[in-house]
Amino acid sequence: MDKEGGFVNRPPLLTGPNYDYWKSRMIAFLKSIDSKTWKSVVVGWEHPKVIDKDGKVTADLKPEGEWSKKRMNYHMGIPK
Repeated sequence: MDKEGGFVNRPPLLTGPNYDYWKSRMIAFLKSIDSKTWKSVVVGWEHPKVIDKDGKVTADLKPEGEWSKKRMNYHMGIPK
């Protein structure tokens, strides 16, 4: 019997006919994790890009190992 519980670490289960219920529960679940989590859903998330020698942003994605500590903390949900 698959039934969702009220656990913080488990998102609500979506089945075909319960979309309206699931949507409101999923929003509450994401907001309970962190306000930045919900904001990333609404606004979107953009992978850091490589900046060339002239200071222009390229289309190349910056490897995670080269992210600044501030950006890494931001994407991990660690405040400041």
